[in-house]
Amino acid sequence: MKTYLPQIERRIIVRPNQTYGILSYDADNAYPQRMLELVAGSPTAKDCWNKRAKFIGGNGFEEQGLGKQVVNGRGLTLARLDKAISEDKGLFRGFGVQVNYNANLKISELNYVKFEDIRMGNTDSPELCGKFVLYNDWGRKTWKNIMRSKFHVLHPFNPDPEIVKQQIAEAGGLEHYKGQLYYFNPEVDDYPLIEADSVWEDFETEAGIKTFNNREVTTGFLPSTMLFMKARREEADTYSPDTAGYNRPPTQLERDLGIFQGAKSAQKIIVIEYEDEDTRPEFKPYDIQNNDKLFESTEKSIEARIIKGFSIPRALVTNDKQGGLNNNGAEKKEAIREFNDITAPDRADIAEVYQTLFAHFYTDINPSGNWNKVAIPAIVAEDAPGIKAGNSLNDLLLSNLPANNKTAILIHAYGFKPDEASAMVPVEAMSE
Repeated sequence: MKTYLPQIERRIIVRPNQTYGILSYDADNAYPQRMLELVAGSPTAKDCWNKRAKFIGGNGFEEQGLGKQVVNGRGLTLARLDKAISEDKGLFRGFGVQVNYNANLKISELNYVKFEDIRMGNTDSPELCGKFVLYNDWGRKTWKNIMRSKFHVLHPFNPDPEIVKQQIAEAGGLEHYKGQLYYFNPEVDDYPLIEADSVWEDFETEAGIKTFNNREVTTGFLPSTMLFMKARREEADTYSPDTAGYNRPPTQLERDLGIFQGAKSAQKIIVIEYEDEDTRPEFKPYDIQNNDKLFESTEKSIEARIIKGFSIPRALVTNDKQGGLNNNGAEKKEAIREFNDITAPDRADIAEVYQTLFAHFYTDINPSGNWNKVAIPAIVAEDAPGIKAGNSLNDLLLSNLPANNKTAILIHAYGFKPDEASAMVPVEAMSE
């Protein structure tokens, strides 16, 4: 029995690209570039990515001073390398590290490689099979065409001294050797989908709503208006037979009307001259649909789906305080603990990669061998003055003080009005 689901499509298409000798990352070979642009346009997605990267990066290494160790000749510290890796892991679920070797066939330096720049070599390409191609403009934002002359081809990570020696010899010496690439990919032999790929359409929708709101502001909030004229008035300085078509310059009237568009120009007076009643222009406002309520519900549902797509507890992204002051603090603490558990496998993956790479480093920068990172501490907003005040209020209201004393403290110490203070004191206490 065969089942056919025509409504379900693959999220990305990976196929050999014969022109460049690589496996294309989706049909346009620019999936990660597109996702970066979509995330950049979606405030909720950007916030979720930042939160996820922060929790993956943790609060530094457990081993004191380890983050300050320099890992390449340009002064890159392990902490900065880890921050970049955590950001890629938080969105793309993978990352890349380029390694160079010295004459003793030991790793001499580590360099961060943008995950979106990495492509796997085509298995049918004798030149690139089993290798990686690095290029910084697969999305063609800088150059119109992809230039193979700017490709950087790297071997996959393999610290075997004999393999490294052979690759150096094939490159024509150590000065020509470009090193190897440690490519962390959760899909092993395929390109990974980004975190929250299942809701990337919501990134685009949120960005579209943001653009719509911006246009509403820049063109003004007043009702839309149509201008009726008997005949279009041309002006001597703008009209000619050659400019009578669609490419003609605007008339002075059109320029005047344009000046009165926008939030800063609202409620201004415009003067329009006419010769007689037949040429008098007529302005007629027309109603448009009020999208505020519709967009409000849409934005909330979009935000909820994006947060869910990134597997982030809602309390870490939104500022909802439905549970009250005490409950909100406890809820956020629990959310931090939960998200630490969710991101623990990511931190473990990175720690394992560090252990593998630095086992072949030319110097031992971590004699303890502990590459674990400190999880984000569950210290939240209950330390703020407002939360402390809330706790004090609760303690006061639940105390054994007489009702009159409670009411007086609420009025004189906390500044409540008498009727407000009386309403806050429990009825049982008032009857004492």
